Amino acid sequence: MRTSESGIELIKRFEGLELEAYQDIAGIWTIGYGHTGPDVEPGMKISERDAEELLRKDLRPREQAVDSAVKVPLNQNEFDALVSFVYNVGVGALRSSTALKRLNKGDRIGAADALTWWNKATVGGVLREVVGLTRRRAAERALFLTPAQAPDVRDPEQINENTRATPIEAAPRRGNPAESRTVQGAAVAGGAGVAASTMGRDNAKELDQIETNIETGQGLTEKPAAGEESAGQTAGETQTGEETGSQAGQEQEGEAGVETGDQSQTGEETAAQAEDAGQTTGADQTGTTSRTIEMPDRPSKHEVHAVESQVQFALLILIILAVLFVIFARIDDWMNYRR
Repeated sequence: MRTSESGIELIKRFEGLELEAYQDIAGIWTIGYGHTGPDVEPGMKISERDAEELLRKDLRPREQAVDSAVKVPLNQNEFDALVSFVYNVGVGALRSSTALKRLNKGDRIGAADALTWWNKATVGGVLREVVGLTRRRAAERALFLTPAQAPDVRDPEQINENTRATPIEAAPRRGNPAESRTVQGAAVAGGAGVAASTMGRDNAKELDQIETNIETGQGLTEKPAAGEESAGQTAGETQTGEETGSQAGQEQEGEAGVETGDQSQTGEETAAQAEDAGQTTGADQTGTTSRTIEMPDRPSKHEVHAVESQVQFALLILIILAVLFVIFARIDDWMNYRR
């Protein structure tokens, strides 16, 4: 197929005519109706007739690319729209485009919609939408969907071309449920709710156990350390030994009678030395035990519950934001899609 005069006029209207070489927004030297190539040099000038000839010469490889890439029959308007598209974006872009994939599957309306996606360009190193490209894609889409001839309204097989069919409103819907913002917001809110309820249940169990220990008296005192128990037992044994020794001495003194002063003094010194030795041994044992016990610092129950409460509060905020997001998404869908 060859591009019709209406298709050429569409290309001329959006390409514009420049009879002197210039650099376009991408920095490429251009002349005539968007003609580029190694033959375009700075300072080059041509006539309008030369520009027309260059345009028709440049259209030929684009037409061949459309013929080879499209696997379904095309009418003249569809062909002209695709040639204009290729003239602007290039042959490689057409072959990798979603528009071509949809068209070859028979989805002509989807292909026309996909043409409008090519409305951005890199300008000054930044990718942004270009108003001229948006208008051109809209014109190409409209031309693509324009019937090349009047439809046969009596032929039921021509339903795709029949504009007299009774229309009904059918708002577009997202094909994948995972893309729905309502589903995404509900998933976030549900996950945060499960996490918050799990933490709350664990905290409730711990607090209930603490209250039970306080009621039974177990939570009011702490068990003595092993070193303290050993020290207490040693001191008790020493005291018991002293009492037993004292009683035994009194009984022996009553039975034997009065002994000499030197022997009494010697017994007292011996008892004193024994008592000092017992106290020293007990003190050493107690001191040695207390030095070996080192309890590591750990957060108290109040600190742990405070941190968990903060996490729960953050999860509740997340749930509220997710619910608000779902509400906003539903309002936005209702306003834009009426569903």
